[in-house]
Amino acid sequence: MLYKELNEMKLRVILIIAVLVISLVATIVMRPYASQMMSEMAGQLEELPDFLKKLIGDTSSLTKLDDDNYYLLSQWQGKNFGQFLPLVVLLIAFPIFAKEFDKKTIYFLLSRKNRKDVFMAKYLIGLGVILLVTAVLSLLGPIVMNLAGYGVNFSGTLKALLQQLVGAAFFYSLFTLISVKSRDQVKPVVMGIIIVIGLPIIGIIEAISWLNPYPFILATTVIQNGTIDWIYLVALLAVTIVLTAVDYMVFKKKEL
Repeated sequence: MLYKELNEMKLRVILIIAVLVISLVATIVMRPYASQMMSEMAGQLEELPDFLKKLIGDTSSLTKLDDDNYYLLSQWQGKNFGQFLPLVVLLIAFPIFAKEFDKKTIYFLLSRKNRKDVFMAKYLIGLGVILLVTAVLSLLGPIVMNLAGYGVNFSGTLKALLQQLVGAAFFYSLFTLISVKSRDQVKPVVMGIIIVIGLPIIGIIEAISWLNPYPFILATTVIQNGTIDWIYLVALLAVTIVLTAVDYMVFKKKEL
């Protein structure tokens, strides 16, 4: 089962990594141009009337882009990689269970192993691949940045990575629930895209903005203050554990 699962994920994982590595290279190539452009923009904003400055808000982040560490965190973890992380999880997670029901191969699997073993094997393999891909793509940031001649450290990246690993696990447990409940591979993709798009929209509503995990996944507190959002991390981890238990119970009781 291990070989089968990894073989089925192989092409998707390779394509995901290839696309995001290209995005990382583009982010680093744009480093000198982005810094210069933002500095010029900050200077122009300073010349605006006071009432316009208040409408625009804090522009200090524009000048911070001169710092290599801040640039990497804000433009990679907090933007080009972080924004697409839930979609990366969806692309890996959606067929894990739905595909077995869609192609009727679930009967063969359950004829060889009990439901608990099948669930644990498939769930943990998928989770392991997602966490590994997340870690590799996150850590590639400072590695490639340093190879390009910039001086960055891993401190901020490791803090952002911790939040992104928890965020990836949360989305995996959520998308797995949809995959377990589905008998085809279309529904998990559609529902997953709705969730990926819908959560940021929910975040606009202040009263329930805490339901939007994107600021956490984008490592906002790490970028702004250099600190991990421990409260949200523990809460999201607890939700992930509960969702994982629900995933198993749904799979265990699902009629074939």
